[in-house]
Amino acid sequence: MVFKLKGVYVLAISPMKKSDKTLDFKALERNLNHFIDAGVNGIVVGGTYAEYPSMNYEERVELFSNAKEIINKRVPLICCTASSNPAEALKLSKKAKELGVDGVMVTAPYVSEVRQDDIIRFFEYLSSNVDIPIFIYNSASIGISLSPQTIEKLAKIKNVKGVKHGSTNIRELIEVNTLVGKEIAILPASDSIALGGLGIGLPGFTSTNANFMIEEFVKFYNEFTAGDLVAAQKRFYNWQPIWDLAKKFGQPAMVKAAMEIVGLDSGPVRLPFKTLGLDDKKEIEQVIKKTMG
Repeated sequence: MVFKLKGVYVLAISPMKKSDKTLDFKALERNLNHFIDAGVNGIVVGGTYAEYPSMNYEERVELFSNAKEIINKRVPLICCTASSNPAEALKLSKKAKELGVDGVMVTAPYVSEVRQDDIIRFFEYLSSNVDIPIFIYNSASIGISLSPQTIEKLAKIKNVKGVKHGSTNIRELIEVNTLVGKEIAILPASDSIALGGLGIGLPGFTSTNANFMIEEFVKFYNEFTAGDLVAAQKRFYNWQPIWDLAKKFGQPAMVKAAMEIVGLDSGPVRLPFKTLGLDDKKEIEQVIKKTMG
C-alpha cells in the first residue's frame, strides 16, 4: 500500500493488564477500533509513549502483529522499530514488512557522540536492507536533534517518506518544509503546535493526547481543512489545560489516566513511569470535563 502522510495520526499507547503489566490486546482492539470509528487518518503503534523501551523484541513484534490484524488496512499503520542497535532496528523493520504494515517509524541511534553523518549512514543501512517506507522521528527527547541540512540529505534516501519532527519551533519547521516539503511529508510530533503546523502548510500532525480525545482532534483537522479557521482556532486554544496536565504529570502516565476517565481503561504504565493515583486522576477528570464537556 502506497500512502501519503496526511491528517491526524494517533500515537497509540500500549494497553497493559493491571494484574501483571503484560500487553492487553483486547483493550488494544477496542482502542484502535475507537480511533478508526472517530475518523483518524492513520495510526502509529509501539512508539516512545507506547513504552517500547520497556518491551523485548517478542513483545514488540506481537504488538505489531495484533495491530495489523485489528486495523486490517482500514487506515495506514506505522510501527515504531526504533533501536540504537542498527541490527535490531533492521530486524524489527524486516518483521514489520513481513507482517504487511504500511511503514516504520525510526529514531536516530541514541548513543553518545553520534554525529549527523553517522545518522545518515544509519538510515542508508536501513533503506538498503529493507524495502519499506521509513518515517524518521526527529526526537529531541533522546538528546539528538537532526538539523534541517541533515534532513535534506536524509530525504534523498530511497525509502524515507516523512519526518515526525519533534521541534516546537515553527521557524525551524518552516525551514525544513522549505527544503524537503515537496519530496517528503513533515508532521509535527507535538499536537500543541498542530494549528501552527497546518498554518504553514504541513499536511497533518501526530498526537498522543488523541488517545483519549480523538474526536476533538478529528473535528479540529476537519474544521481547519474546510476553511473554518475561527472554529478550529477556538477548539485548539481550548486545549491549553490539557497540555498543562501533560507537562505536570508526564506522558504516558497522564494519557493512560485520562483514558480510564473517558471509558478506555488501558491499565498501568511500566517502570520507569509511575501510574497516577486517585487525587491526580480527579484533577485530570475535572480538566477533561471543563475542556471537552
